[in-house]
Amino acid sequence: MLTSQEKKVLAGITFVVSVRMLGLFLLLPILAPFVKGMEGATPVLVGLAMGAYGLTQAALQIPFGYLSDRYSRKAIITIGLLMHIIGSVWAGLSPNIWHMILARFLQGAGAISSSAIALAADLIREEVRTRAFAHIGASIGMVFAISIVVAPVLAGKMGVPFVFFLTAGLSLLSLVYLILFIPEKRNHAREIEPSLKNIALILKDRNQLFLDLSIAVLHVFLVSVFTVVPVELIERFGVPKADHWKIYLPIILVSLLIMVPSTILAEKKGRIKEVFNTGIMLITLGFLIHAVYQSMLGLLTMLFLYFVGFHLLEPIIPSLLTKFAHEDMRGLATGIYNTVQFVGAFLGGILGGLFLKLGPNYMLYTYTLLSILWFFLIFSWKMELKGKSAERRAA
Repeated sequence: MLTSQEKKVLAGITFVVSVRMLGLFLLLPILAPFVKGMEGATPVLVGLAMGAYGLTQAALQIPFGYLSDRYSRKAIITIGLLMHIIGSVWAGLSPNIWHMILARFLQGAGAISSSAIALAADLIREEVRTRAFAHIGASIGMVFAISIVVAPVLAGKMGVPFVFFLTAGLSLLSLVYLILFIPEKRNHAREIEPSLKNIALILKDRNQLFLDLSIAVLHVFLVSVFTVVPVELIERFGVPKADHWKIYLPIILVSLLIMVPSTILAEKKGRIKEVFNTGIMLITLGFLIHAVYQSMLGLLTMLFLYFVGFHLLEPIIPSLLTKFAHEDMRGLATGIYNTVQFVGAFLGGILGGLFLKLGPNYMLYTYTLLSILWFFLIFSWKMELKGKSAERRAA
């Protein structure tokens, strides 16, 4: 069980991370039409305004993680939240497309995910860390699900600038909570001096490489699915765009309800590896079923199995990463992890666009084969870990 102090830490970090993701998710369905009408807007600049946030997020995860190792987790998160707040207010006040682009770059520059994960790992015991990350993952999933429904209504009644101001206000609240109520582990003697040269040590660690690979593949799939499936729903199955949330919302909520007890039980029973493999198998099965049946039921089955698999893996991967990463390099390791995650999302968008041109079946067949390869790579890695563990016990 989590201690009262761990619960307080978990609540604060969950709030900080969820608010940051809310700033992204709320704007996804409403930002493009808004900036399209701004002074000086062109299709290329609209795309840049949409993607600027993710670009600086990807570029700064490693520097922020490294700085949190070297100096202070809370100080770096504070700087990141302040950048996000200023960027959000600027975006809400932007008079033209160029101001919006620069504001979005500043929003994304608050790349605190790696520092927040490292802080959680510092303050929450290893034996309950997976369930802690499950709660964070569930909160992010809830934010995503709610954003799909709420964002268009909120923008319609209050306007898109209000959404920017709302996220700025929530970020300010999370910053106050962070400063007042979340402690920081400072006083341990370092074995490894923080340095960007330690990136080489992390990249030589096969355990962390396999986990980084897994989060990249998971987010390649996520962005591709959300690129291809909405178009497939409209053009192939005649589901109006306004009704898509009715499909996504129940699927995401049910998958979250499955995720939390499953990961807690897996942690208690020492079955993390089995749940990891199950998540990959469910994703593989989902792609395969839709590829075979080519129907609305097949698509719904794929979405359900994908999101169950996604939500099983999402808390387990960072939890395992923080166990393999040395405490003195935890911020840097999670920085690499988050950077790879954003790169995966970028590749997923590129591949999704290609599959829109070629047809959804190409995505289904390609990702079925990639999922099978992923499963066997992870299975062989886990067998390798099991062998090393047996050797240590024998010694």
